[in-house]
Amino acid sequence: MASGKAPRPAWATRPVWASGLAAAFVVGTAVAWLQYADRAAGLRSAWPAVHLNHDRVGPQIEQITTWGTWAGALYVASVCLLAGRGGPWWVRIRGAAVAAAVTACLYATYGSWLLRENELHKIDVAEKALRWAVACIAPSAGLITGAAVAVAVGRGGARLSFRGRVALTAGTATGALFLAAVQVFQSLNDAYDSLDKVYWIALTTGVPLVALLTGSLVHAMVARSLRPVEAIRRELADITGQSLDRRVPVPATEDVIADLARTTNATLDRVEAAATRQREFTADAAHELRSPLAALRAQLESSLRHPESVEDWPEVVREAATDVIRLQRLADDLLLLAGQGAAPRDREPVDLSALAEDLVREHQHLPESAALRLRCEAPAPAVLPGNPIHLDRLIRNLLTNACRHARTEVTVTVARTGPDLLLTVHDDGPGIPPADRTRVFDRFTRLDAARTRSSGGAGLGLPIARGIATHHGGTLTIADSARGARLVARFPAGARPSG
Repeated sequence: MASGKAPRPAWATRPVWASGLAAAFVVGTAVAWLQYADRAAGLRSAWPAVHLNHDRVGPQIEQITTWGTWAGALYVASVCLLAGRGGPWWVRIRGAAVAAAVTACLYATYGSWLLRENELHKIDVAEKALRWAVACIAPSAGLITGAAVAVAVGRGGARLSFRGRVALTAGTATGALFLAAVQVFQSLNDAYDSLDKVYWIALTTGVPLVALLTGSLVHAMVARSLRPVEAIRRELADITGQSLDRRVPVPATEDVIADLARTTNATLDRVEAAATRQREFTADAAHELRSPLAALRAQLESSLRHPESVEDWPEVVREAATDVIRLQRLADDLLLLAGQGAAPRDREPVDLSALAEDLVREHQHLPESAALRLRCEAPAPAVLPGNPIHLDRLIRNLLTNACRHARTEVTVTVARTGPDLLLTVHDDGPGIPPADRTRVFDRFTRLDAARTRSSGGAGLGLPIARGIATHHGGTLTIADSARGARLVARFPAGARPSG
């Protein structure tokens, strides 16, 4: 499960810039129409009285202010809806509705300004509208509309994100309060001849009031938005080692809080899996150690209680020592799997070919492989940066496993394939069925249920070998073979042991 921040989907970015461009386009279309109407009204007269009385674009401004506002809002909403194809329909409708509402408010405001300006400056209102549209109105309309749609769409969730809710609250509150302040300023300007009183009223009362109300609204919204964080904290505080199956609630938003909840649950999944593996490992280790310890104890206690029945004491001691050695090897394997008592992690160049040749030569003289033909095919040096003790253990485990199941022959091959080094151990035994090729790498797994601990291993050789390969940045897999088992360890030539 991915724990990083979820990116905004492609379909969610299209409505943002599409609605912003559409809003700016509608502004450009409106002022271009005013320019056309102004040119169609003819040449301007040189007489000032004609300038004052000749309404050149008044009907067009009234149309822009009335039905033009709704036409522009519908156009921007349609563009936003079409641009969001591929996303949830309710998110697309929400974005289109926000785009329409913002556009209608903006164009109603712009239309009111044009009406007021046309009453005072009929002769050049079209040119003023063009200059202000290019410099301010079109860019601000595009930015405000796009930002509003970005907040509404979020990252595609069914609810607004935390940042979206805070931004929407702060923007709405500040805009509404500033609008009220402007209206108050306008009314006071009409009522008083001097602006001095208006200035001091705004400075001493308006600014503190706007700051106080905006801060209060944002504080309330943030407190409400942070409720999911408090729910996550409470749930985490109640989770103990005996309740690792519990998970924190994930809010129905696509924001940083939802990402935090999902990452926390993914971490809890890993912790629970690690705890489960540890419990299983402890139980399996106790089971594996209990039986040989019980047998060894029974053998020694029986010899001590009835010494007269023991004919060969040295043989009893030798058998006990053999059992102790087997237990010591099992304990070493368990410690290696648990990550304790491992060999030093110093890295140094290791010639995999020379190491394989030495181990094959050693196994040729062991009693369990005396009847087998062991071959090593390593024509060239294959140097790998790693831990020589661990790599020795890996090859030794694979060789021991192959010799235990081979009928007549075991072949060890070291070769280079591109940038990788391949170590292959192939025997001509019964092989490993495809259904069991994953299970054999589990701890304490024995495919032959009739095999005893004295005649076979404890089921730890292959898991240890795979762990060592992974520790060196490689892999250990079972490849297809016409006869017998073929285990392949692949190492990147430049890999370095982890940890």
